Amino acid sequence: MTDAKEVKFIFVCPSKNEIFESSDFKIIDNRGIVTDKAGNKTLDAKVALGKRCPFCGQKHVYHASELPCPFA
Repeated sequence: MTDAKEVKFIFVCPSKNEIFESSDFKIIDNRGIVTDKAGNKTLDAKVALGKRCPFCGQKHVYHASELPCPFA
């Protein structure tokens, strides 16, 4: 049995403009991959935090395109 690595997304608190990571999220309103006229593909979905934001205490919902890419 292989240990599964926990997936963490990077979020930015819209109220305090602070960056944090969390593995407690849920993908909602998933409409799949969308391709624009230039051929760029993006995920048309929202990501909801499972826990409250550590900086402002709100439960934020982000569009997938608002999240920074963790792969550089």
